[in-house]
Amino acid sequence: MDEQTKDDVPPGRPWEESEVKKYAFVSKRALEADHIGYCYRDQPETNIDSGWRFLYGDEDEEYLDNPTHNEAVYPEEMLSINPALELILVAPIGTEFEWDSESEIYKEIVD
Repeated sequence: MDEQTKDDVPPGRPWEESEVKKYAFVSKRALEADHIGYCYRDQPETNIDSGWRFLYGDEDEEYLDNPTHNEAVYPEEMLSINPALELILVAPIGTEFEWDSESEIYKEIVD
């Protein structure tokens, strides 16, 4: 998945078409700062998990391992923090992105 533009987004919102609403996890640091600097889509842990993880970007393992530092939200709720996330919410499991403030888009991180 290369850089996307709004023209690349398929019509409709696929995450809204699922029979079961699925959650994402977001760090409290990201919520408090109102900024998503890094996100990735992991293998879902349950049938109501979308696999999405949204982070500020500087959280360490110790912070993230503390369940009180994370909240479950619907992925589309993160659009209120950054509408550019809409371009990547359809990305497959195993992808990760970081915010590029210069181009104002989320760029895929490729190893």
